[in-house]
Amino acid sequence: MKIHQQIMKKVGLYFLSFLLIGSITSCNRGKHFISDEKYRLKVEKAFEKQKVLAKNRSKDLFKVFDGKLTLEEKEALQFLYAYMPLSDLADYNGDFFLKNVRSSLAARDTFSWGKTIPEVIFRHFVLPVRVNNENLDSSRWVFFGELKNRIRNLPMKDAVLEVNHWCHEKVTYKGSDGRTSSPLASVKTAYGRCGEESTFTVAALRSVGLPARQCYTPRWAHVDDNHAWVEAWVDGQWHYLGACEPEPVLDMGWFSAPAKRAMLVNTNVYGDYEGPEDILFKDERFTRINILSNYTTTKRIFAKVTDEHGKPLDSAVVEFQLYNYAEFYTLAKVYTDKNGLCSFRTGLGDLLMWASKAGSFGYKHVTVKVTDTVTIVCALKPGKDFTESFDLVPPPTVPDNRKISDSLQQQNSKRFAFEDRIRSNYEQTFIDSAKSLRLADNLKLNPDSLWTILQKSRGNWREIISFISSVPEEQKQWIFPLLYSLSDKDLRDISPDVLADNIPSSVFNSPSSLNRKFFVDFVMCPRVDNEFLKPWRAWFRERFDSSFRSSAEKDIKTITDWINAYIIINDKAAYNNTPLTPIGVYELKVADKHSRDIFFVALCRSLGIPARLETATSVTQYLKDNKWVDVYFETQQAEVLNKGTLVLLNDPANKKKPEYYIHFTVEKYMDGFYRSLDYEIDPVMQSFPAKVSLAPGPYLLVTGNRVESGTVLANLLFFDLLPGKTKEVRITLRQDPAPLPVYGKISLAEFRKEIFQGIKPMKDNSKGFIVAWLEPGKEPTRHFIADLVQKKSTFESKGGTILLLFRNDAEKDDFARKNANSLPGNVSFITVPSSPLSKIVSTTGRISGNDLPVVAYINAKGEINYLSEGYKIGIGDDLLGLIK
Repeated sequence: MKIHQQIMKKVGLYFLSFLLIGSITSCNRGKHFISDEKYRLKVEKAFEKQKVLAKNRSKDLFKVFDGKLTLEEKEALQFLYAYMPLSDLADYNGDFFLKNVRSSLAARDTFSWGKTIPEVIFRHFVLPVRVNNENLDSSRWVFFGELKNRIRNLPMKDAVLEVNHWCHEKVTYKGSDGRTSSPLASVKTAYGRCGEESTFTVAALRSVGLPARQCYTPRWAHVDDNHAWVEAWVDGQWHYLGACEPEPVLDMGWFSAPAKRAMLVNTNVYGDYEGPEDILFKDERFTRINILSNYTTTKRIFAKVTDEHGKPLDSAVVEFQLYNYAEFYTLAKVYTDKNGLCSFRTGLGDLLMWASKAGSFGYKHVTVKVTDTVTIVCALKPGKDFTESFDLVPPPTVPDNRKISDSLQQQNSKRFAFEDRIRSNYEQTFIDSAKSLRLADNLKLNPDSLWTILQKSRGNWREIISFISSVPEEQKQWIFPLLYSLSDKDLRDISPDVLADNIPSSVFNSPSSLNRKFFVDFVMCPRVDNEFLKPWRAWFRERFDSSFRSSAEKDIKTITDWINAYIIINDKAAYNNTPLTPIGVYELKVADKHSRDIFFVALCRSLGIPARLETATSVTQYLKDNKWVDVYFETQQAEVLNKGTLVLLNDPANKKKPEYYIHFTVEKYMDGFYRSLDYEIDPVMQSFPAKVSLAPGPYLLVTGNRVESGTVLANLLFFDLLPGKTKEVRITLRQDPAPLPVYGKISLAEFRKEIFQGIKPMKDNSKGFIVAWLEPGKEPTRHFIADLVQKKSTFESKGGTILLLFRNDAEKDDFARKNANSLPGNVSFITVPSSPLSKIVSTTGRISGNDLPVVAYINAKGEINYLSEGYKIGIGDDLLGLIK
């Protein structure tokens, strides 16, 4: 007992749990992890191929097999290695994966459900460490240590629900950029977008041996957004749950009704999966499955592809595309058979079906509900100017009629609030402004700048202070320029060693002629794209000597030739779109093109050469004579192309200012399809006319105006951009010809009386009311509030009354305390009984009132011109269009 107590004092509870893992898995040394001999041989063959692919990291990755392993451990480890993406082979070591294997086997042997899980389910949905494109961390055994006693005696279903409650104690929803935080980083910062919440929740469930998978609707059909959630395997069936959004039962969530309008729900399964689900895509390393049938009515639609003479085309590429974010997003990519046929199972809305073969293409707008087989003729060639319009209709609204008792819902709501307090108490450990001020004084730094950074860093503030404290006095001037060059998410999970790598190395290599901002953004900054940050700068300086640097400064071919000579490109093995770190690329000597490009930029910066990936096109560039020069690896193109100029004009008839990825996109023709250029955050698209310099070639301008029903009034404008020429293109948003809807009419006098209940209303009601019943803490409400915050000044200038309604005073007061300062000044917070909502429901007959938020616009005559229930993106824009 004394020995155990001493161990606990020295290494803590988590490490003790991990010691237990080793002892559990040392039993049954002769038991196979993969009992199917045929499948085992398939894994062994794939494993040997990976050994060849990763030969340059052989010691780091494969030495672990020389240690003392049980047969189960060996086969489980081989399975992981056999199907690893390049990023995992490049940036992690064998000991790490062995720890994860042992933790997984320990979880299986710890809990009663471990012996009920079929081998194939455990292999594909418990053992794999990776969920998405997150950095891998030690969460498997950390979460096991936290959760094992909490759920040990629960039935499997209750254990899943309990893990989700624990997840809600740790993390809540907040939108952020596309890079996925690791599970432990999400815990540290206490929030994440849906992709991070679901990655975290899957990691937590798997840590205790509960099979789980991340589910995506990559794009909704009825709103410009997407969503991710979780499915857990319980007693023989898959059930869904909202990640970090615990409900009283499984198969329930705010997204239940929207999912009934989806056109695809899919998940990537690690390894060569042979399950019963509909396969979207099968690769030698992973399987993408279509699980839409778990949520809604589906239909298999067929495409027949022919040439212009009616001859069926074999191996033509067909993409089933869905309009969303002003682009046509590929839901599925399929190849035709010898009869020119292929198919896809989807929902009952509209798609654009696009086929391509040998430089020709064709497309059709399709309403799936009334279509069985579509014939697409590949007779079009890129470069011709023409335009086409059509309306894209989403699947119809299907109400979610599942109900639970009021008592169960109230019990869950109380627990939900308690978990919010647990997480809030943790957030109170983040640094406050007073402590930040004292630190600024001690460190002799600008207090406002320091507080801005530390506030954004949240749970990572100690790591930021650790870095700042280590910077020598003569280099302190670079602290804030470096920190401000990073994203908010970087500040929340970056390590001190990454930060410390940049100032001395960058200053040492600083070109004297370089403008300070360019130096910070394109030499000093460690962030290139969406890669995981590691300290590569000094590491590269040790491996590329001064003569290499001198040569590279004179001719960039010194770097590109080295890359072409030593780095093998393998896009297929990088199937999960997780970039390798620059060090990982150097060590593995194998990379996908995107990781290769990141490596190029990192190596340039480490040598003091300004470099970047151009934001919109992702073209690799370096700075020469104060001009950005494109770099191409695959072709013999000249570094400076004779580019054309595209000028985008705003049609004066547009009732709203077009926004990129909301109302329009510019797409470039690539290998038979048009792909969007990423101008979302580029200032050039913030005002019109917008002028951009682009490589010559065929382009497509997509515009779309989404009306209240979710239908999109779309237009496609094909055009060709010639070398050295200027092309003017007008952005015209098609207008909804329907008159302003009136869903019902109420007595304003009675309504005001019920709403305000003695509270003095605002005087100016000539512009009507915006009334919203909220459910704080839930993602649909957070989206609506984010709209109000983002367009605060516009709502204030438009005038009118915005009423945010709550179920009780405690909910209202807590929400107002957290959000009042960031919301428009014409917002009022009011607690009301359910009768005003019931009046809206009964008057219009359009909504149930069960899914919050319910948002209505009521004009000065008492007419209800707008009504939204539950999850909807863009409510703010809809409302601003109605307020006169």
